[in-house]
Amino acid sequence: MKIHKRLSTLCFLNAILLGSMVAVVCADEPTTIKLALHPQAIEDHGPSRPLLPEAPDLKPGNAAVVLLRMPWEQHMWMQEWFPKIWEVSQLPPGDAKVAEFPFNRFAGEMRRAAFMRDADWNYPVDDEPLDQILLPDAQGMRSFVGSGMSIWVNQRIAKQDLDSAREGVLIHLACARHVGRAQFVVNQLVAGAIADRGLDSLERVIGAPASPNLHSAIQLLPDGLGRSIEAVQWGSVIEERSLAFGHGGIPTAGDGPAWTQAFDRWLERWLSYNEAPSPTKSVAIRFRIVAAGREAFAKEAPADLDLATASDDEIAMRFLLITFRQIHEAAESAWLLEGPEAIAALVRLDARVNELQPVLAEGLLSFLAHPLRWYLQIHSFGRRARMLEVVEALRDATARNGGRFPPSLADVPARVPLDPFTGKPFVYEPAANGRSARLATPPIPGVDEPRFSRIYELTIATE
Repeated sequence: MKIHKRLSTLCFLNAILLGSMVAVVCADEPTTIKLALHPQAIEDHGPSRPLLPEAPDLKPGNAAVVLLRMPWEQHMWMQEWFPKIWEVSQLPPGDAKVAEFPFNRFAGEMRRAAFMRDADWNYPVDDEPLDQILLPDAQGMRSFVGSGMSIWVNQRIAKQDLDSAREGVLIHLACARHVGRAQFVVNQLVAGAIADRGLDSLERVIGAPASPNLHSAIQLLPDGLGRSIEAVQWGSVIEERSLAFGHGGIPTAGDGPAWTQAFDRWLERWLSYNEAPSPTKSVAIRFRIVAAGREAFAKEAPADLDLATASDDEIAMRFLLITFRQIHEAAESAWLLEGPEAIAALVRLDARVNELQPVLAEGLLSFLAHPLRWYLQIHSFGRRARMLEVVEALRDATARNGGRFPPSLADVPARVPLDPFTGKPFVYEPAANGRSARLATPPIPGVDEPRFSRIYELTIATE
C-alpha cells in the first residue's frame, strides 16, 4: 500500500472491508486480550487527567491542515520508515525495533493538532459527484496516526514514562476525533479504527507497573468520537446520486429514453466498480431488477406510475430509488435510537437487506449493504471505553481486597457501567482463588458474529 494511492468513497468502503481493517471487522473469533493488572485504588494518585482535550484547553486552528501536511513534507522518512510502520506497531514496547523508530517529530505535530478546536477537511461536496470524491487522506491517517502513535506510546511505556504514555493516548484519541469530524461514513470508520489503536495503547498503559488508576478519566470518555448521524445522512445522498440521474435530476414519469439513459449510466458505473463490463452481465442485472420492480409495484405502485405503459428501465430505476430511500430512512431512524433499541431495529433492517441482496447484489453500495455492521463498528469505541472502565473498577477492587478479584461486579465499590450495546452487565467470571478473572461482552441479540465480541483474561501481576 502506498500512502498516496487515491480511492473513491465507494472503493474505500470496500477497501476497509478487505484491507488491513480485516482483523477488526472480519475476524472469526472474539478478540481476546490477556492483561496482567497491578492492583491500584482509584484515589491513590488523586483524580486522573482526562484522556481527551477539554474545551477550555483547545486553541484556534484547523487540525486537518496539520495532519494532512505531516506525511507529505518528509519524503525521505516516508520512503525509509513508513513501509515498516504497521509491522513495528504490532511489536511489544521493549522490542529494539520499537525503540529505534523515529516518530518524535510527528508526535509533536500531532499533539499540536490534538489541541486545535477545529478540523475542516474541505471535501468538494458541491463540486464533485459525491461517490467520486477522493479520500486518500483517510487511508493515510489510519496508518500514520493509528500505527505511528501506537509506536510512540510503546516507546514511552518501555521507558516507564507513563505520564507521557497517557498523553500519547490522549493525542491518539483527539486525532481520531478530528478525523471523525468529516461527514462521510468512510471517515467515521477510519476514526473508529484510529481510536481502536488508541484504546489498544490504553490497555498497555493500564497493564504497566505503577500505572495510576484511570477509572475517572475513562468514565469521561464519550460513547462516540465522530458524526455518525451526519454520515448516515450524507451516505443517503451519496447512494441516491450513484443512480446517475445527472444534472437534470430524476426523469419525469413516462420519459422512457431518460430512464433508459439513467439505467445505462448506472449499470456502466456499477460494473466498472465491481468487475469488467460484460453485455451478458448487464442483461442479467437489468432483467433481475426489472422483474423485482414489477413484482413490488404490482402490490403498491407510485401514484404517477402506469405499469401498463412504463418502460422496463423506468420500473427498474424507480424500484431502485424507492428501495434506497426506504433503507436510508430506516437506517437513520435506527441510528437515532439508544444502543440496544438501535441494534434491534438494524437487525430487522439487515434481514430485509439480505432478502434484497439476490436482486441488488451489484446495486447496493457498501453502507446500504451493511447498516448494522457499520453501526457496530463505528460505535464500538464507546463499548470498549465502558469495558475498560470496568477493568479499572476491578483494579481498584483488587487493591481494596488484598490483591484478589471480587466475587461479583456487585461487590465492586466504583461505578460499573452497563454494556451500551445490550443494556446488560458485562459478563464477569472470577476464578475461585481470586487471582484471575474473565470479563466479556454479553451476546448481542440477533448478532451471531464473534467479531463483535471482546474478552479480557485478567490476572494479578506477580512482578
